[in-house]
Amino acid sequence: MARIERHTSRVSSAGRLNTLGAQGRGLDALLDELDKANEGRTSTNRTHVRWPFRHVSIQALLTQPDGGEVRLSLACRNLSVGGMSVLHNSFLHPGTVVVVDLPRATHGVTKTRGRIVRCAHVRGTIHEIGIKFDDLINLREFKQSDPFEAALAFENVRPQDLTGTILHIDPSQIDRQIVRHALRDSALSIRGCESVDEALPFIERGCDLILCEFNLVTQDAPTLALSLRADGYLQPIIVVSGNRSPAAMEMIRRSPIDVFLDKPVNSVQLLSAIAEFLAPDSRRQEQKPADMPGDLKDLAQAFASTLGDAADRLEQCMQAHDQDEVFRMATDLKGTALSLGFTKVGNIAGEVSDALGQGQPLETVGRIVRKLVMACRQSRHAA
Repeated sequence: MARIERHTSRVSSAGRLNTLGAQGRGLDALLDELDKANEGRTSTNRTHVRWPFRHVSIQALLTQPDGGEVRLSLACRNLSVGGMSVLHNSFLHPGTVVVVDLPRATHGVTKTRGRIVRCAHVRGTIHEIGIKFDDLINLREFKQSDPFEAALAFENVRPQDLTGTILHIDPSQIDRQIVRHALRDSALSIRGCESVDEALPFIERGCDLILCEFNLVTQDAPTLALSLRADGYLQPIIVVSGNRSPAAMEMIRRSPIDVFLDKPVNSVQLLSAIAEFLAPDSRRQEQKPADMPGDLKDLAQAFASTLGDAADRLEQCMQAHDQDEVFRMATDLKGTALSLGFTKVGNIAGEVSDALGQGQPLETVGRIVRKLVMACRQSRHAA
């Protein structure tokens, strides 16, 4: 049998930044044309929101059926957590394996593997190529997120897929009822509170997400968010408010608030924002290695199902000041979590175990224990 040699070739661009030879105003005009043609269209089958991600040149390595490789410089149109759209000057076969160098929002690139799933002719030699990633990405690594223009990942959200506990703080009983109505078809447990004082015991007891108005009577949402982070509470925070004053917007941008939604609340936007943190395949949940053997996947799933109870038990031990039991649990969680790919839980459990093992009192480790409780709750749907 003849030996097929693997080789890599680079398509000559003759000094061009991409295979189209387009840049600057010419490329922007083409992308504007494509965006306008699709303006207002939504796909009932599409799960993930496509966000503009205009780059004049993104490097891609394509693996051909014979094993050979071709490197291309492609103009990019948009990006989602599940894939991207690029432009090329000829047809590319669906099914072709591709690795793209995705530029991160801060610096550097991440090599992301996927397959071509669509090749649509635009005009002349121009084709739009749809790439589906093998694994979901965290959009915030590649697109800087503003609470007022949050890069939400999910487009068509099935309410029944959303699970977890939401704490909703709003002085208006009517607005709390409106939100509850908007989420009526979900599997979410919603606890409504009129004030921060009423809400704090429930935050301490544990919740998965905080939804709140900007003006909380005794304080504002940014102040609450900063104080919660300082105390080690890491729940995502979504503000639903009609206050878009310049002062309020500046305060929100300087705070740990994740998303701002306008009142009156749009149920579709609200579901998308919540899905960003509580959907089963949200990147905020712990992700498992795709190549994990089947028997380990079963163990990982069984372990994930115990994390909710572990979070509850840790909180009970904190309230009872049972330092020995917290140390034992943290040590056990560290070993099992890291063995099964739950790196977030394992690393934080290791921090707790190391601190207590070095003789630090439980009171000084409380913030890290609360981080571990939150990590357990966020990861309980993983695997």
